[in-house]
Parts: sequence; structure tokens; C-alpha cells
Amino acid sequence: MGLFYTLFLLLLLVLLARWIKSKEAEWIGSYGEYKVRKAIKKIESTLSGKYNAFHNLYIPKQDGSTSQIDHIILSDQGLFVIETKNYSSWIFGDETSKYWTQVIYKRKEKFLNPILQNKGHIKALRGWLGEEFAHIPIHSVVVFLPRAKFKSNAHFAHAYVVYPKQLKQVLEQHQTKVIDRETKQRLAQKLETVLVKDKTQEKEMKKRHIQAVRTKQKQTEQHIQQNRCPKCGGVLIVRKGKYGTFKGCNNYPKCKFTKSIG
Repeated sequence: MGLFYTLFLLLLLVLLARWIKSKEAEWIGSYGEYKVRKAIKKIESTLSGKYNAFHNLYIPKQDGSTSQIDHIILSDQGLFVIETKNYSSWIFGDETSKYWTQVIYKRKEKFLNPILQNKGHIKALRGWLGEEFAHIPIHSVVVFLPRAKFKSNAHFAHAYVVYPKQLKQVLEQHQTKVIDRETKQRLAQKLETVLVKDKTQEKEMKKRHIQAVRTKQKQTEQHIQQNRCPKCGGVLIVRKGKYGTFKGCNNYPKCKFTKSIG
């Protein structure tokens, strides 16, 4: 009986450890979004009426999927689309690389370039807003928590990469009013329609979003296996480059899709 009880407890501990591991990335991400939301709320309260913030938006895309945006700040100077990253240790990356690198002691882990990630969010937002709001400036902002130490000396021409305490400074760099009151109200009303209102809706939207992402990834893999470009439908050709062998689209330079081999 004692042996059975011990084995049962061990099994429970293993299952609990696996469950915690499966939720770890989600919890870390949620904490990062909470810290940035707190910083934004402080800016809103300090400069009352100047900035309006919207959090956790799911923007519909033409293919039926959604683009999840952490935060959007609406001001007279345009929209600020904010992507939050809660990484620790050293961060290396530039504006054009597909992946950035997190270095923890001697261990290196790659993650998707957040500038390119936010570029995709902004593209989806532009498409959803349509011609009515095509003239509105949209600024890309990537916020890392202070646990991350950015080690690259790269210059970012199309995005701000900052810590939460620098967010106010980014907003105040833009002083020229480009949106009138009526347009701002219509824009705010439209953004309200894609806000997640409660936990139940958030859970359902997140589930749909993840399913759509996985479906798209599967389709991309199938296209690559068939030597068909998932981006434009062209033919993928095996080429040799500076960093090894890869598959590239025959429509290059119009289409720059590549997939490394091996």
C-alpha cells in the first residue's frame, strides 16, 4: 500500500511539473503584458485625455485568422502598436533578421524578431482599418522588461525598442497633431469592437487564434515539401548561400521567401 501511494504521488508530481511547464510561457507573457499595461495606465492618468489605450486586441484578417496585438495607444499623433517581450538575460538582434537570440549563460535560444512580428500586426491592422483610416500614422514599439539586456548596437529605423519607463518618452517625441476629434472618436469606436471583454471570450479567442496559427504553419510546411512557395505560390529551388543550403522562391527578388535546409 505504501509503495502504491508513493508511486501515485510521484505520478501526480510528474503531471503537475508537465502542466506547469506547458503554462510557463503563457504566464511569463501575461506578466510582461501586465507590467507594460501598468506603465501605460500611469501615462494615461498623468496625461489625462491625451492618450487612450486598448489592450489585448484580436484583429480579423482576410484569410479568416486573427492577429493578436498586446497594446494600442491612440493619440492625436497617430497609433502606437506595442509588442511586449518578457525575456531575461542578453538579447542580440537587428531589424531585418528573422530571429533574435536570447543568451542565458552559455545557452542560446532563438525567438522570432519582434520588430518583424509587430510589422505583421501593423499590416493586419492597416488592412482591417481600411481606406477610411489609411492616412493615420502607425508607429511600431517593442517593449522589453528590464530583466532583458539588449547587447546589439543596431540602429532601428522602423521601430522603437525600449523598456517600459521609456514608453512615455517615445510618445512625447511625436507632437504634430494629425488626427481631428471626430476621426479619433470613430477610430476609438472601431478599436472597441475587437477588444476582449472577459475571460471566457479571451479563452475562446486565444483558442481560435492558436488553431489558425497551427493550421497556417501546417499548410506552409506542406507547400515547402511540395516545393511550392507558401508566400506567392512560385516554385522553390534549392540554392547555396553564405550560411548554407536553402530553398528559395523562383520569383526572387519580387518574392524573398527562403527556408534553410538541414
